[in-house]
Amino acid sequence: MLGHDAVAQALVDHGVDTMFAVLGDGNLFIGENLVREHGVNLVGATHEANAVCMAEGWAKATGRLGVASVTHGPGLTNAMTALVEGTKNRTPMLVVAGDTPIENEQHLQNLDQHALVTASGAGFQAIRNVESIAEDVSTAVRRAFAEHRPIVINVPLNVEWDEVQYHPRPPLTPPAMRLAPDADQLEAAMGIVASAVRPVVVAGRGAVKSGAKESLIQLADALGAPLATSLLGTGYFRGEPFDLGIHGTLSHEVAGETLASADCLVVFGASLNYFTTDHQTLLTGKRVVQIDLTPSNIDRNVAVDAGVVGDATVVAQSMLDLLRAAEHEPSAFRTASLEKKLNELDLASTFEDKSTDVSVDPRTLTRHIDAGLPQKRQVVVDAGRFMLDALTLSVPHPLDLVTSHGFGAIGLGMSTAIGAAVGRPDIPTVLCIGDGGYMMGGMTELSTAVHLGLDLIVMVYNDGSYGAEHIQLVAKNMDPSSSRHEWPDLCAVAEAMGCQTSKINCLDDIDEAMQLVKNRQQGIPILIEAAIDPDVVSTIYEHKR
Repeated sequence: MLGHDAVAQALVDHGVDTMFAVLGDGNLFIGENLVREHGVNLVGATHEANAVCMAEGWAKATGRLGVASVTHGPGLTNAMTALVEGTKNRTPMLVVAGDTPIENEQHLQNLDQHALVTASGAGFQAIRNVESIAEDVSTAVRRAFAEHRPIVINVPLNVEWDEVQYHPRPPLTPPAMRLAPDADQLEAAMGIVASAVRPVVVAGRGAVKSGAKESLIQLADALGAPLATSLLGTGYFRGEPFDLGIHGTLSHEVAGETLASADCLVVFGASLNYFTTDHQTLLTGKRVVQIDLTPSNIDRNVAVDAGVVGDATVVAQSMLDLLRAAEHEPSAFRTASLEKKLNELDLASTFEDKSTDVSVDPRTLTRHIDAGLPQKRQVVVDAGRFMLDALTLSVPHPLDLVTSHGFGAIGLGMSTAIGAAVGRPDIPTVLCIGDGGYMMGGMTELSTAVHLGLDLIVMVYNDGSYGAEHIQLVAKNMDPSSSRHEWPDLCAVAEAMGCQTSKINCLDDIDEAMQLVKNRQQGIPILIEAAIDPDVVSTIYEHKR
């Protein structure tokens, strides 16, 4: 077979059945072969960054290896922001990138692609020659899982047209990691945990992927510890009487008071970034024990008092066994008063609604749509000031929350949501996005969602500005007009693309929008545009700047 056919065959040999791509000279014939010979679902994007984000959204939604493809030169440079996003999120992915012919240095799109990929933090895997294609693709797949990052497979165009006798490599089945803790690490951690007076058990995405819920609940019971989660563990302990919810900048008032008085955090599978720690203020006066399957995650963002490398479920059970053997008595941190406060918590009563006849308070809006949207759903949230509200939307399971703000870049949400929706067509996908992010990277790709007939509900928080910048200008008593924009009628444009739409200008409009969602037509995405007053947002979130 020819080299481009061999690349396609090697991908299929490793289980690839879906690829997101923008086709060009460097990858055209790989994509064509995947569709014609192997029936792979090739999803075409309008921009290379969006193709890579689709692959990441698909990977997050399915738990499988995401695959994207771009052409050489500008095709790869266009994908850089998304590639950094995938790297920062530590998402196993492949990006199959064409490269200009090795012998043609004057090719218009010639570029040092190795240097570019290395700068992004992603891995680079060169196709060395036509004979090494099967081995090189197999190595890239293994690296993606082992290194927890995107790997760019670099395919020079001349190699694609060389002939080869193809010899397949065995597919990779990533083994389950149930790593038991080191005895010395565990002993050091238990010395801190067992002596805590006011401990809290915190679960992150690593604990969720381990399936550690019941073990962590039992451990917290034994310690007398309330439960909390990072953002990516949101809702994990829903229904437990001492569930504090999110630990970090999104903590509610009762959780904030409780976390402030804690003296020990026992953290499973959470990175302890500055959002989770509220810029490390939530670590003040506390000893921290961090448990993670990946050694490099421990002490990566904050210095901890003890670290244990191991699977969250195994470590939690080991800790529980030691506590039971020592007949450890639970702390008194779980009080009847705390349980009563959590049981009676009404988040809607913690703020004054600032909706008007022509705009809605984003906090009130989010609480209304949380109740009105389908409860069985996955939620994708773009980056931007609006996310402080959108990230409070509930999800049935933590893995149903997909974020696209690892790099702090707005505009990646739409493509991430499309990938997630392709990966899980059995449930509706809700995308929350700001107007700036929608205009930057969402509007053009909405046509892809229409073409694919996705069950996608797009919620645009439209304050007619770049909200984070508006807030900073207002806070410094400067003119915020430079942050404001005159967008087109978003609903009219979406309707022209083939969407159903609804506008929310006041709270009375929300019921009509939710009714549209309830009665939505199969295969037709919905866009809902909500009017937000940027000056009201600045007043609400001035302290969060």
